[in-house]
Amino acid sequence: MMLGLALASSAILLALLLTLAPRVEQLAARGAEDTADVVAALVLLLAVCGISLGLLTLFRQLVATAVLIRGLVAQKIALPSVVVVAASGLDLDGRIDVVTDERPFSFCYWFLRPRICLSTGLVERLDPDELRAVLYHERYHLRQRDPLRQIVARYFAAGLYVVPVVDELLAFHTLQKEIEADEEAVRASGDVRSLASALYKLLPDADDVSLGLLVPVSSLSVTEARIDQLIAGRPLSVALSPLSVVLSGGALVAAAVLVAFKGGASVAFETLPPLYAVPGLLVGPASLLFAAAIDGGLHQLRPLTERLFA
Repeated sequence: MMLGLALASSAILLALLLTLAPRVEQLAARGAEDTADVVAALVLLLAVCGISLGLLTLFRQLVATAVLIRGLVAQKIALPSVVVVAASGLDLDGRIDVVTDERPFSFCYWFLRPRICLSTGLVERLDPDELRAVLYHERYHLRQRDPLRQIVARYFAAGLYVVPVVDELLAFHTLQKEIEADEEAVRASGDVRSLASALYKLLPDADDVSLGLLVPVSSLSVTEARIDQLIAGRPLSVALSPLSVVLSGGALVAAAVLVAFKGGASVAFETLPPLYAVPGLLVGPASLLFAAAIDGGLHQLRPLTERLFA
């Protein structure tokens, strides 16, 4: 659903950019000939700024994550016997790293040939059955190449910042993959208790082991909601905010309208005096794009400001 919406949105917005680009060239060469030129320039400016900001944020996350993983793997040790026993029969030979770190964490990382990373803090805290359940969970992420799926999804969410519903679908997709990995661990082990017990043991440190693994990693995030989901087995449903749906739908409809009217250069708009044409263009389709762009831009800035204040 997310990928289909992302591809359709990309096609519409790309058509809009190709439609508006000639008007911006005219604006740069001869100055504004009508209000449509000004609106086209504003829309393109917002698009370039927003997409650049989103991709810059994504790039920074990738670099920070790569540096962090490199630092963790530098602390790699030989597999403890308890890990070797827990991983027996799971077809994970040569795909598990244990790193020296007192924080209890596990995650799946890299793209084409993912690996599993466990901390010594996690290994020491869990009993063998709980550790095996965690390995079942991470094996699901490894087999599904979820780190690669995550980076593709993040790329679309960063580029399609004027379609905020994509970002909400990404959050749902991330949670859904965790639930699916939990379900696979329960099916493989035949026991919900081991994984639930492992998550419960990790819950007190959940806020301290996010590690800053922002993008290309499927980590064993621990929340009370996930434990409840694991125990109760309630189906997971998509919950999208009304504002996000309205902004996303309005932005895509507005983009399609502007493409149809060639960026607002319809005969109707060109015959209006500037006093009426400018409000007509801005309050009309372009205003929906502006609202979605502002909302998306603020959303892109939020991780940067949170890290700054942190």
